[in-house]
Amino acid sequence: MTHATTKSRLTCDGIEAHVQTQQYDRGTRVLLLAPVMPSDGGNGLAMRAGFFLDEYARIANVDLIVAPVAGSSEPSTFAKSRTRRVEVLKLTSADSHYSLVASVADPKARLNAFRTYGRPSLAAFVRPALPDFCSLVANSRYDVIHIFRLYLAELSAPWLAENSSCAKLVMDCDENDALAYRRIAAIERRAGNVIMADTAEAEALAFTRFAEYWLPQFDVVIAASRQEARSLAAFGVRTLTVANVVPEPKRSQRRAANVLTILFIGTLGYAPNVDALMWFYTRVFHRLQRALAYRLRLIIVGRYPPAAVARLRFQRGIEVWDNASDISRCYSSADLVIAPLRAGGGTRIKVIEAGRYGVPMVTTRLAAEGTTFLNGVDMLVADSAEAFFRACRLLMRNRSLAARLRRHARAKANRDYSQAYWRLQVANLVGEANAKLPKNCG
Repeated sequence: MTHATTKSRLTCDGIEAHVQTQQYDRGTRVLLLAPVMPSDGGNGLAMRAGFFLDEYARIANVDLIVAPVAGSSEPSTFAKSRTRRVEVLKLTSADSHYSLVASVADPKARLNAFRTYGRPSLAAFVRPALPDFCSLVANSRYDVIHIFRLYLAELSAPWLAENSSCAKLVMDCDENDALAYRRIAAIERRAGNVIMADTAEAEALAFTRFAEYWLPQFDVVIAASRQEARSLAAFGVRTLTVANVVPEPKRSQRRAANVLTILFIGTLGYAPNVDALMWFYTRVFHRLQRALAYRLRLIIVGRYPPAAVARLRFQRGIEVWDNASDISRCYSSADLVIAPLRAGGGTRIKVIEAGRYGVPMVTTRLAAEGTTFLNGVDMLVADSAEAFFRACRLLMRNRSLAARLRRHARAKANRDYSQAYWRLQVANLVGEANAKLPKNCG
């Protein structure tokens, strides 16, 4: 499969890396399985899948199958231009056990039934679709099977059943789902939502069991940060870090406005994003309006806003853009980006994106977790409402500080999250797969 080998030396996060890179013939075959249509924009998971698709397409023939658990399934020009074929798996019904769980009317009884079910709810639609999936991949040979997110792990069944070493099995967890759900449980418990908190704890336990069973069956497990990779290594697996990256920003002319603008970007169908936004709105935003003599607006960008968020557009100084097609326009309108997340996992791709666009940021520690951005150097980090208010007010008033943070964040984002470095990690996955192919794999 390979016909030339060279060595490259790159740096990332201040660590020198010696990387073997190969040139490939077009016989290399990759199957990419994703819960959302890969894209070069939009939500973080779609962009992560888009990065891998783009890089695999440079060195291999790629088949893409989308099991639309997490979002859009409409084949895009981006995906079709990089693949040999695109298929969308129909997820028409949940497995019978989960359907029974969902039909229980009493919340406490439903929670007890879900605990007995024992599987992540996001996996409930995958198992019934397995026969159709097997038909889609029948008689196909692949060098690499790359599956996004643990809840799609059962789609590896055809290759595990073969008991063959011909394909390299890659699981891209992105984050530790069990840890993310435990954080969601803590948020719900603080809000007094006992049933929702206990349900999130049950999801965390289900993901832990899922990880214990499935992860050891993969050749390599990928995470978006070193912290997430270390937590996943506890399952006794080989882990690899491939950070979230953002394409080169489209530069737009700064839009002049007679008010200062705060920008919040995130998928609003994701509970931790909604929690973060509503926390900022109720605890911080009105104080900032008063402190800045109401010369302030908040732009909320994200698809699938729930009713509580959609209603905010009727409040003074707030705009909700639920169908923003040009992300560069959003950043060109902003004086400050906020990421007040209090739950969730992985690395926030919008934090990296804000860095690359050169917009100063205020985030919580959790939102900055897993990134290389530093408090006071590249951004300001604050966890309490009081500290978040003070940090936002400071950057709105102190232009020299905002400019310094903006320069440092852009430089770090361009260095540590460059596509050039992480592209080599993807190439090495294919190189390892080619190296392990036995002669009878043809």
